[in-house]
Amino acid sequence: MDLSMIIPPALKAMPLVELAPWAAETGFAAIDAEVERQLADADAVRAAGIAPGPLRIRASLADSAPATRHAACDTACAAIDQALTLGLHTVWTLPRNFRNDRSQRENYAAALDSLRIVAAHAERQGVRVAIENCPFDGQNVICTPEAWDALFAALPSAALGLCMDPSHCVWQRIDWLRATREYARRIYHVHAKDAEIVSEGLYRFGVAGPQLGDPGQEDGWPRHGWWRHRLPGLGAVDWNAFITTLADQGYDGTVTVEHEDPLWGGSAVRVQRGLSNSCAHLAQFIAP
Repeated sequence: MDLSMIIPPALKAMPLVELAPWAAETGFAAIDAEVERQLADADAVRAAGIAPGPLRIRASLADSAPATRHAACDTACAAIDQALTLGLHTVWTLPRNFRNDRSQRENYAAALDSLRIVAAHAERQGVRVAIENCPFDGQNVICTPEAWDALFAALPSAALGLCMDPSHCVWQRIDWLRATREYARRIYHVHAKDAEIVSEGLYRFGVAGPQLGDPGQEDGWPRHGWWRHRLPGLGAVDWNAFITTLADQGYDGTVTVEHEDPLWGGSAVRVQRGLSNSCAHLAQFIAP
């Protein structure tokens, strides 16, 4: 397993020729690729000892408008082709309905329609598509064992798999270790992000979260009311158990730190320190 990172917003302005040496010194082996950035400085990045990590596809693959959905399929297929130019054979995405204007059943049917096309193209190109288990406020329905079983039954293509992020299992109250074991052969990418359960918020708002408005951090509550994303090691995930389970199941891909921790946000210096802490924490459990 290798450690990668997604470039957080606070570091987007930093040129890759500066970010890559810092990432290498910190202990990262890769930086996840983005279509819009295209790792234009790929040679300089590789010179720093950093490789491009799995490429993200941003496309409304479950869009309620057929024309938009078909355009999203074209975007996804083009991203798969671009991944190959970077030497990548794994991409990841959330098959979302950006409009979020349909039922979950309708979103699933739309995603299935798109993923049938995308999976066929990925198969031809020898690329694997990993779907992240983030509900994204209802936009992505393929985020639970129920939906995964339905998807893999409908589309058994080996090109389709999961991007396992245990933080999303935590707040959905899904057993993340059991899911890791049971879907191990379909886990093609991993996001390292944690989640903290705020017990007082859970009492006040319940699992549905705030219903009468956004409580806001000024009121002492996290954005979701009873949970918030944290950096690895600062939430409910046992990273030793998670990474050991991945290793036991034969996973040897990339583990990508995704920084969405509000307590370590803000300045570039603070974000970099948070990433550095995360890298050091995870490195304890990854065999060289």
